[in-house]
Amino acid sequence: MRYVFLLLILLVSSCQLKEVSSDKIVARVHNHYLYASEVNAHIRENVSFADSASMAKNYINAWVKEQLLLQKAVFNLNPSQQASLERLIRQYRNDIFIKTYQEEWLKSRMDTLVTSQEIEAYYDENKQNFKLHQDLVRGRYVQLPLTNFNKASVSRALRRFNESDRNYLDSISLQFNSADLNDSVWFRPQAFFNRINRSSPKEYDRYLKSKRFFEIEDSIDLYLIFVKEVRRRNEIAPLSHINPTLKQILLNKRKLETMRQFNNDILEEAIQNKTLEIYE
Repeated sequence: MRYVFLLLILLVSSCQLKEVSSDKIVARVHNHYLYASEVNAHIRENVSFADSASMAKNYINAWVKEQLLLQKAVFNLNPSQQASLERLIRQYRNDIFIKTYQEEWLKSRMDTLVTSQEIEAYYDENKQNFKLHQDLVRGRYVQLPLTNFNKASVSRALRRFNESDRNYLDSISLQFNSADLNDSVWFRPQAFFNRINRSSPKEYDRYLKSKRFFEIEDSIDLYLIFVKEVRRRNEIAPLSHINPTLKQILLNKRKLETMRQFNNDILEEAIQNKTLEIYE
């Protein structure tokens, strides 16, 4: 091994490790040889002499250990075990070649666009399969300092929330300590009420009613909250909440259908070209 490392260092220092005119052997285990070109392929570009030598030494050590263990395994495993492992290796090779080819073929041929109409249609046909496992809530809130004198107008705009109300709230948003007026996003109740410092389920459960406006006050702030909609556990999940899931389901179905047609086409092509024969 010492001779191997000396040889390696000479190869690196003479710049022959990265460009070898005639491949050189740098290690041998029984009748298996490691060549300089293979070591070279595992050394990154633009590294220092010391780093190159260290990376090469590490690769050689790993290769030697692997070959010694492999030789030992082959010698000690009985023929039946070896035959079983060879079958697994062949199957794995076949699987990975086929899978890689199929994925490349799908990339160039499968339409990945799923329209909102397709998603809605699938949702309408399969609603009963998408029941909630937990409560969901969506709403909006504004956090005001206790000294704010616009409470009545802010409350009215938050409840009614038409276009002019939204413009009004936006125009005075600098007066808010915080706010979230996007009421299209669904939250778990605890996540929604955590934003207004109400983390205990007992504290927020009584507010879980659709179209409910309420106020919560602490020593510093006033929270104006409008719960737009609540969906309870075991109710049908809202479309907007499971939209990404539905899209993925439809893509997976399309993928399976495309692959089924692909396999049929390959079989038909082989029969027509007479490259397939099944003997009885």
